[in-house]
Amino acid sequence: MLTKEQNDLLTHVGPGAPMGTLMRRYWVPAIMSWEIEEPDSPPVTIKLLGEELVAFRDTTGKVGIVGARCAHRRAHLFWGRNEECGLRCVYHGWKFDVNGQCVDMPSEPAESNFADKVRIPAYPTFEIAGLVYCYMGPTDKQPAPPLFQWTQVPPERRAMSKVWQQCNWLQTLEGGIDNVHSNFLHGGRPPGQKYDSSTARGRGTNVSKALQIEVVPTDYGYSYGSVRDMGEEGTNFVRGYHWIMPWTQIRAARGDSGHIWVPMDDENTMVYNWNVTFDDRPTDGRQAAEPVELGPDTPPWLKHSRIPIGSGNEFGLDVDVEHGFRSVRNMDNLFMIDRELQRTKTFTGITGLNTQDRAIQESMGPIADRWLERLGTTDRAIVYARGALIKAIKTVQDGGDPPGVAPTYYNLRAHETVLPKDVPWFPAMQRELMGTPQ
Repeated sequence: MLTKEQNDLLTHVGPGAPMGTLMRRYWVPAIMSWEIEEPDSPPVTIKLLGEELVAFRDTTGKVGIVGARCAHRRAHLFWGRNEECGLRCVYHGWKFDVNGQCVDMPSEPAESNFADKVRIPAYPTFEIAGLVYCYMGPTDKQPAPPLFQWTQVPPERRAMSKVWQQCNWLQTLEGGIDNVHSNFLHGGRPPGQKYDSSTARGRGTNVSKALQIEVVPTDYGYSYGSVRDMGEEGTNFVRGYHWIMPWTQIRAARGDSGHIWVPMDDENTMVYNWNVTFDDRPTDGRQAAEPVELGPDTPPWLKHSRIPIGSGNEFGLDVDVEHGFRSVRNMDNLFMIDRELQRTKTFTGITGLNTQDRAIQESMGPIADRWLERLGTTDRAIVYARGALIKAIKTVQDGGDPPGVAPTYYNLRAHETVLPKDVPWFPAMQRELMGTPQ
């Protein structure tokens, strides 16, 4: 367990907070490209690491992420006019470009040079694979661009969605790297009913409830293995994952998939969900995504998504896009829990895998009181992540570079397979996990 002081250290992300300072050393997922698809389209308000910001795409297609308030009288730039390579405040007409520079000040005399002296906060952006990142840290510490392997596939082989989760970011991260909960939270079965025994994962899940979790530290965070004893087969079913600091996970699921858990502030998180397939990876005959049939009434977010097969509502269909990407099933309606469904078919009675995650993680409160926990042996990945984050905070405080800013994660992929029990999983899977399959 953590002390209260350590818990505060890991969960407070605003400007000046040690964790906030660490996070600002990475490229931060800020907004999906389709939200500001067209040049000169309306600006969008976002919140990152406790800062309220506005995102917009200028006339040339460049994306700006700037402070949400005009430098003049602090009017909100959500109301601004996006025109001619700048966002113009509607209060007095001051106009700012994607770099935060005031480029026009019509309320001042023509001979004034005051505009040259006025700026609002602005952050560098990088756009790839339908996602806009921004960098919020020191200029001289800007890391290499976030060229994950999954960002390199063509659009027809990837899917992405996001959802606002109403709790601290660390709860969402720890839920994602906790493999054991899937046996219960996502997989409860009525007495006598088993998982699909035609798949190795199903057979392993039928045998193993208590998994063996192993962590392999790396220079970007860690690789970790979830090992299930398959019983009399003399084999283990192993899923190999990656955690790239501070907030990215890569896991195997019909190709590769994962999450990025981005703090909005101390008590709210935007969770990005992505899924891709690779040409050189078998997917059991299933594709990661199906094309969406488009019509005149198709909402913009759906036009620019591809809905993963079997995903239910967790890849965007349970998200209220018009109201900040909040989950339709949420704490206000008790996640629409169905007690009869819970009694007869599932542990939770809640529909949707990621919705089940949100329900439980939000039930811990805005910020979980980790100093009251009792952790077990299967919590190794969580314990190691906490220690790695605390160590990274200290590294940055001492003037160093934290793990995960160097481009050593570029080729990473996830992998799952069946191995003989006497074969160590990481050496056997290392080529596939590092993106160089045989």
